[in-house]
Amino acid sequence: MSSVHTPHTDSPWRRRAGKAVGALKDARSWAAGEPWDASPSTTLPLPGGGRMRLATDRVRAKPALSPQISFMLGQNAIGLGVWGLFFPRGVQRFLGLNTSPQTTQILFGAREMATGMSLFSDPTRAGVLWARVAGDVFDIAVLSALNRRSNPKRGNARLALGVVLAVTALDVITAARMTNVKRNCA
Repeated sequence: MSSVHTPHTDSPWRRRAGKAVGALKDARSWAAGEPWDASPSTTLPLPGGGRMRLATDRVRAKPALSPQISFMLGQNAIGLGVWGLFFPRGVQRFLGLNTSPQTTQILFGAREMATGMSLFSDPTRAGVLWARVAGDVFDIAVLSALNRRSNPKRGNARLALGVVLAVTALDVITAARMTNVKRNCA
């Protein structure tokens, strides 16, 4: 059992809060090792003269941005999935792609929709993020092939390639960070 650092034990509330934090530290691996008082915190005034202290631990705060980015990547993937599934000819016209609409629906729309829905439901799933990276590699290969002089939509393909490269960087960073986050549930 780990002990909790509670230097201010002058009130019953602080003693109870210290015990609750101790129980929380034992139950959650992300909380181990950070004393309550060393955490970033702020004190807010309450009506009636009371005060409330809000605190978070540094271990939990650092990866907190990754799930938000992952969630936004999932929303973006859902949008692209809708475009690819329901408007495959529009995707083909925009990029100058010469495939059947069914191929566009499966290779682009369904893939984006599947990863988007998975990240929308749980943005901490590292496996789905790595699947997105693999899909991004596929997209980069296709868009690189479309970046040829004979493609009348070469400018659109270049634009899409730039966007996919930026999103791939976000996918890789987020996937790497979420791979290293210890989950409490299976």
